[in-house]
Amino acid sequence: MPLVVREITRETPDIVSIRMQNADGSPLPAWQPGAHVDVQLITRHERQYSLCGDPADTASYRIAVRREELSRGGSHYIHAFLRDGSTVWVRPPRNLFELGEAPAYLLLAAGIGVTPILAMGRHLASTGADWRMVVAVRERDGVAFADEIAALGERARVHVSGEHGRLDLAAVLGAIAPGTDVYACGPAGFTDALLALAPTLPEGSGIHLERFEPRKREFGPSEPFTATAARSGVTVEVPATRSLRETLQGAGVAVSGSCLRGVCGSCAIPVLDGAVEHRDSLTVDDDARVIYTCVSRARAGSSLVLDV
Repeated sequence: MPLVVREITRETPDIVSIRMQNADGSPLPAWQPGAHVDVQLITRHERQYSLCGDPADTASYRIAVRREELSRGGSHYIHAFLRDGSTVWVRPPRNLFELGEAPAYLLLAAGIGVTPILAMGRHLASTGADWRMVVAVRERDGVAFADEIAALGERARVHVSGEHGRLDLAAVLGAIAPGTDVYACGPAGFTDALLALAPTLPEGSGIHLERFEPRKREFGPSEPFTATAARSGVTVEVPATRSLRETLQGAGVAVSGSCLRGVCGSCAIPVLDGAVEHRDSLTVDDDARVIYTCVSRARAGSSLVLDV
């Protein structure tokens, strides 16, 4: 969808929020808290950004972008060159971080990870749910959407590590009641620390993470394997030096893709048969019957049959 930038707001010294609309102001596809959109710039960079506005606002989408010192091009362009009136291309919202049903919720964010968490907090507050939210930042001027967090009341608090020391995640998790589900978003150090604490959660509680970057994991060397696209009637030999996604595309099988790092989920294909070596950062069950084709492969000695 070609959307027009209608408002750019500096939220912190290195974070801007961007509001986008259809040129004629017509309604946009609906979304739920946790959803993100893929944004393609005039530079052809395509990146994923969580929606952090109000789902009830059908006329606009809002995202927030942090300027990255080691930017691959997207955040640099947005901060340096994007202006009101610019056109960006946006794929309809997808939700890989959806809020489930739970007796209670703990929402945790670090830095720019506040974007999906803010939408969740706003939604839970409107439904009368039992929830708490903690947003961790290094310095007070690094709090994005500070007024909106404050408007959520005493259930939402900001922890400034530069003033109070690092947030004690073990203590925060240790204080939740059984059955509380934890939803968290932030940089790798933050999400990895939470994942390491997952075994300490009380009975009936679970942890749900959204990552900005791939998990650091080790795998053996890539090996060739065979994959069959059942609906397309195409069988390909995937060499060790190419991804499944690249190979399928080269054979004329359309496969979406955006991050190409196993983070965004846009290249997912259901698996009908075969064993998958999940190299992505989304899968939590090694027996999952979905493969993220930009990074994941067949296990050694196996071939795959795909529903595509």
